[in-house]
Amino acid sequence: MRIMTSNIWGDYFGNPVEVREDGIFETFRKYAPDVIGLQEITQGWYNAKLFKRLSENYRILGTELFYNNNYVPMAISKTWDILAKGYEYLTETPDQSKAVTWAVIEKDGKRLGVFNTHFWWKYDCPKDDEIRVRNAKQLVGLMRFVKERFDCPVFGFGDLNSKRDHPVFKVFQGEKAEVLFDLTENKDDVSTMHGDPVADEKGFYHGKTTQNPYSMSLDYIIGMGTFKTEQYRVVCDKAILDATDHSPVFADICL
Repeated sequence: MRIMTSNIWGDYFGNPVEVREDGIFETFRKYAPDVIGLQEITQGWYNAKLFKRLSENYRILGTELFYNNNYVPMAISKTWDILAKGYEYLTETPDQSKAVTWAVIEKDGKRLGVFNTHFWWKYDCPKDDEIRVRNAKQLVGLMRFVKERFDCPVFGFGDLNSKRDHPVFKVFQGEKAEVLFDLTENKDDVSTMHGDPVADEKGFYHGKTTQNPYSMSLDYIIGMGTFKTEQYRVVCDKAILDATDHSPVFADICL
């Protein structure tokens, strides 16, 4: 099965969603993940066509909560049954967009937990790293609880606003939550961050590939339990480079 995480660039910066949603939808359709973790889903995205188009093949999880105030919903393929689901804010984090949406899903006797999140973003002082460490502890604590309760592997993913040398990865290491990039040789050594696309005079956005390596990434997939990672990919298609500042990441997993 395939898990993808994608920060689709909320319209905080005068960057309207309407001219970018086709590229994002086409990327999701092309790679056809079983689970899509979405970040920066602002009201502009809820008002757009993306969810309606995805709903043909996916259940959109989390949008029913808090009057569409969930910035981190998930799309789950309708080929999977949803056994449990939940949502919680990242505590002690001064930003309501930073949260976790999770679910336990099952298909053909195979069960797993999936957790979509977006960690605190500032880098102004050591306190900001401390907030991200608390975010990481909350995420892996929730993952471990679900892993034990449902007796299944669990996967966390999203924009962690952390490079590989940042302290959140010590939290993961201590909890035996493994970064899936490290578990396969079939992977892309490229950063998930390629920078903001730039609008032309007609209002269409254009992005560029990055030369930065994977170690400069902010988006990750981690896992706990028994599974095998077949591949770990960073999507750098022109359609997604023009649509958002983050490249989606996906992993193919054998349970």
